[in-house]
Formats: sequence, structure tokens, C-alpha cells
Amino acid sequence: MATAEVNDDMAAFKCESIGVLHKYMRKSTAEKNLVGKVISSFPTSLNIKTSRNELLVISLNKIRSPITINLKPQISNSNFVGLVDYGDHVVRFRDSVSIGERMKLHPAKSIVFKNFFVKPTHAGLNEFSNAAEKILSSLMELRRTGCLLEPEITNQGLLHQFIAETSENNIRNNKDNTKFISTLSHSLMKMCGRGPGFTPSGDDFICGFSSLFNWLSQGLKCPPISLPMKSVCDLTTWISFKFIEYYQKLIFDEQIQGLINSIGEGRTDHFMSLISTLSCRGHTSGIDIGTGLSTALFTFCDRSLGTNLLSKVQTFTEDGNRQKDQYL
Repeated sequence: MATAEVNDDMAAFKCESIGVLHKYMRKSTAEKNLVGKVISSFPTSLNIKTSRNELLVISLNKIRSPITINLKPQISNSNFVGLVDYGDHVVRFRDSVSIGERMKLHPAKSIVFKNFFVKPTHAGLNEFSNAAEKILSSLMELRRTGCLLEPEITNQGLLHQFIAETSENNIRNNKDNTKFISTLSHSLMKMCGRGPGFTPSGDDFICGFSSLFNWLSQGLKCPPISLPMKSVCDLTTWISFKFIEYYQKLIFDEQIQGLINSIGEGRTDHFMSLISTLSCRGHTSGIDIGTGLSTALFTFCDRSLGTNLLSKVQTFTEDGNRQKDQYL
């Protein structure tokens, strides 16, 4: 955790890194400049809606991203409890950034984080297509109640419907990439805002799916997914909407970046290890993002390599839920 030092009746935190989307905050300003307002707070993280309509996350965790300011960890048990309230103004002035009346940051000397990607190859896709059953088995072992692999009433059948529609779409539009992407986007939109969680499980799946699919599309010269963001905003929370927007633009944290780059490097064991780590994020967010990533991988393999991996996803989920029902 970061240590808070009392300075002018404010808890002053040192910043270790700052995301590239918010690097402007490293510069000093002679006049007070409103950055935005706090829209949600947790013991180790704050979510801020900026005046530029971007999401800024202030975090005591070590995972960096283009939208996050990471505070320098020191020996202490301090957190944000009692320091920040909903609606607090975030203001830049001189060399510091104040959050409400009790918290101050010093971002000037922080390191800027931006994403870096390994280029995908067909050889890497082949490596991962051969490991599809191992990846699916790992996902099924990591699933939690409420996620898309073990749904509740709010997201029941979503994954099954998406895979069925995408499999049919791949066959029907085998030679028409434009039509395939249009239909794929329509199928993804049916998941938007659906399911439990601070970010709904359907949205987490969309984030994982669109990020990996668009990385593969960019590297292998295929059309990317571009969801209608106005419709996305109408269907879910503002924070979840921003995550979907960022992920499809390949703006995400270094944990997701590591997962994606492991595919470019052909490192299947590393991918599954990172999926296991990711699954601990939130209650269902991590496993649903991982399910989205893996489903996008299988979709792209079916489309470009002529495999039939999406049908394996259906088989694994049906067998897994059948075994669970027998156990209960």
C-alpha cells in the first residue's frame, strides 16, 4: 500500500506511474484546473470522470494501464477510506493534484505507461488452436457462480446464444468479411449490460472479445469490430461503457496486454497462467474477460484456419453444467 504523509492537512501520495491518456497531469499549471469528479470510490481505487469525458483510475494496486495513476507502494496499511467522497473535485494546481479536501497527488516524476504489442502470426494461431481443449478446461475449472460459464438468471443462455449465432455467421458469411463483422457486432450488442457485477458480465465478455479480435485483425489485415458506442452507452453504466470503448481501441492494462502478447509469442502455458491470475479480478469480471478473449481466439481460428473450435466451447460448457447439475 502507499503511505500517506500529512502535508497542509492533506494526505499526500507519491505517484509511481501514470497512464498515457492522462500524462498531461504531469505538467504543472499556474492556475487551478478542474480535471474532473469522483464518481465511485473503493478502499484501493477511485474512478474519476474527467472534463475530457475520459475515465481516470487512481489505484493503490501495481497493475498499470493507459488510464490509471498508480501510487507508489510503501510500508503502511493506509487506503482511501475517509479521504474521498462521491462528487469530490479533482483539481490540478502547480505541481500537485488535489482530490477533494483531504487528498493530494504528486504526479510530476511518475513514469508514463503505454501499451506495447507483439505482432500476431498464423503460426501462433496454429499453436493455440492445438491447445484449445486445455484452455477450455482451464476456464471451466476457474469459473464462478454468476459468470457466463456458470450463469444466473440475468445472463442465462447469453454465451450459448452468442456462440451459436457466431458459428452460423461464420458459415453463412464465409467469404464476406464486412457482413461477418456486422453480424458479429450485432451478436455482441445483445450481451451489453447483461449480467451481475460492478461491470456486467456481458460487458466484460465484450471487452475481452473485442480487444483480442481487434488485435488479431490489426496484425493480420482483417476488418476490426467497431460497436455503436452511443447504443452501448444507453445500455450500460458509464464506467462499463468506457471500458468497452477502450478495449476495442486496444487500450487496457498490462495484465490483458500480457495475455494478448502471449498469443503472438505462441506461449500457450503462459496464456493459461495469466488467465488463472486474471480470474481473481472482481467476482466475475476476470473470468468473463478471459472467456471473451478465448472465444475471440477460437472465432478467429475458425475463420482464418478453418478449424471448428467454437463447437468445442458449446460442448465444454454443456458438459460442465451437466456435471454440476448431477453433483447438486
